[in-house]
Amino acid sequence: MNKAFVKNFLGSKQVASEVAQRAQRSVRAYKQFLEKQGFKVGDSFEHLPKSDKESYALAYSWEELLADDYEECFSIFRSSGSSGQTFYWPQMKSTSRSSPTALRIFLEDAFAVHQKKTLAIVGFSLGSWIGGDAMSWTLKSMAVDTTYPFYVFSPGNNLDEIIEMICKMSPFVDQIIVFLVPSAIAYLHLKASQLKQSLPLDKLKYVVTGEPFPESLRVSLQNRAGVGDDTPFMFSLYGSADTGTLGVESQASVALRKLLYRNNALATELGIESPIPHFFHFLATDTFLETVDGHLCITRWQGIPLIRYILYDQVSLYSWKELKQAVLTSKHLDSGNEALLEILSSASEQLPDLLAVTGRADKCVILGGSNFTEYMLDAAVKCEELDEILTGLYRAQMIYEEDRQYLAFDLEIRQDISPDKAMIDRVYYSLMQSLGRFQPIFLTYWQNIYSAWDNDPTKRILRLNFIPWPGLSQTTKTTIKQRGIIN
Repeated sequence: MNKAFVKNFLGSKQVASEVAQRAQRSVRAYKQFLEKQGFKVGDSFEHLPKSDKESYALAYSWEELLADDYEECFSIFRSSGSSGQTFYWPQMKSTSRSSPTALRIFLEDAFAVHQKKTLAIVGFSLGSWIGGDAMSWTLKSMAVDTTYPFYVFSPGNNLDEIIEMICKMSPFVDQIIVFLVPSAIAYLHLKASQLKQSLPLDKLKYVVTGEPFPESLRVSLQNRAGVGDDTPFMFSLYGSADTGTLGVESQASVALRKLLYRNNALATELGIESPIPHFFHFLATDTFLETVDGHLCITRWQGIPLIRYILYDQVSLYSWKELKQAVLTSKHLDSGNEALLEILSSASEQLPDLLAVTGRADKCVILGGSNFTEYMLDAAVKCEELDEILTGLYRAQMIYEEDRQYLAFDLEIRQDISPDKAMIDRVYYSLMQSLGRFQPIFLTYWQNIYSAWDNDPTKRILRLNFIPWPGLSQTTKTTIKQRGIIN
C-alpha cells in the first residue's frame, strides 16, 4: 500500500509555537486551562495538551477566552449549534480583509466569472451564522470592486425567492452560482417542480458548505444538467465557525474524488476507504493543522485563539503532489475516465496540500458491533441507485425491541412515489449492500444472521419508515445544517 502521500501536519510549526507562547502569556483562560491540566506556562508546543469546545471554549467565560488584541474584532458570528451548543466567535479585521480578493480569485478560477455574466445567490441561512452572514458580506464586497458584471442576491434559505430570482435573471446572465448547504439542493429542485417553474439547469452552478455529501450527489446533479466531467459545476468549502474557512475544492481535487468514487480498486490500492472523502486544498496559511486519533487539531491566532484545539471531524492530511503522482502511476487506472485523468494530470503540482475530510467522527450509530458514521449513512441513502426514489434527507436512530437491536430510518420519498413492496425491498437491499460495503463485518453478520428475517419486514435489521416529500425537506427553512443521526 502506497502511503507516501500521508502527512502528519500542515502549516508552520514555528507559527504554531509562537501562537501558543503568546496565548500562554496573555489569554487568561488558556493559562487556567494549562494549570488545570497540570502543565506549566513555557512548556514546548509538542508537550501542550489538546483542547476542544467542551473542555476549553465552553469551560471558561467569554471574557477570559478573548485574545489580547480582541478590540481588532469587526464582527461576531455564531456556530450553527448542530454539535449541541451554540457558541460565538469574534472575527478579526486583519484576517478578513483579504477574504473578498480570495473569493474573487477562486470564483474566477472555478467558474470564470470574469468572462461570464454571473448572478450569485446566497441560499445559506442568514442572521448571525457564519456561513450565510460572512458569504453575503464577502460576495457583496467583491462585487463592488469588480470591473465586470457580477450580481449578488441574498435571500437566505427562502427557496421561493431563490427560484423566483433564478427565473427572473436567467435571460440576463450566463450562469447562476447558488451558495447553499448540500441537503437543500434536492429541496430546491422539488420546490421548483411544485411551483411549476422550469429551472435553467444548464446555467446553474453550486458552491456548498456546512455538510459533507457523497460524490453520488454531485454526479446525479451533473447528469440531470447534462454537464460533463470537464465542466466546473459544484465545489465545496471546508471550515467551521470555530476557525473560518480552512480549505476548498478545485476542479482537480473534484476529479480526484470522482476517480476514486468510480474505481474501488484504485481507492483500495491507495488505502482510501469508502465512502470517499472530500479533498480540500489547505488555504489557511496562518493556521497549523495536526491529526489526533484521526481528528483535526488546530492552532491559530484569532479573536479567541485556539491551541491544539480538536474539531471532531475525521480528517487525513495528504501531500497533493505525492497523491497526484500515486494516482497517475497506478496500475488500476481504467478506461472511461479520460476527462478526469486529463484534469488531474494537467493540474499544477504546486497546488496546496490536502485535507481529506469524511465528516463528523463523533456522530455515529453502532449496529452489530460496526460503527456507522453519519458520513456512511449519507452515502448509503444518497446513492445513485436510490436517487429516483429518495430525496436524500433522512433521520436514523437505534431502537430496541424485545432485546433486539434495529436501525430505524425515516426516509423522505420523492413526489408521486408510492412505497409498495417492490420499492421497499429495493431500498432495503440497496441500503444493506451499501452498509456492508462500508463495514464488511456487518455484511458478514447480515449474511449469517440478519438475513434470516429479511422476508418479514417487521423483523428486518433496518426499519424503514417512508415520509412523503416535503416532510423532512421543510426543515431546511428553519435548520442551518441537516443532521441525519438522532441521538
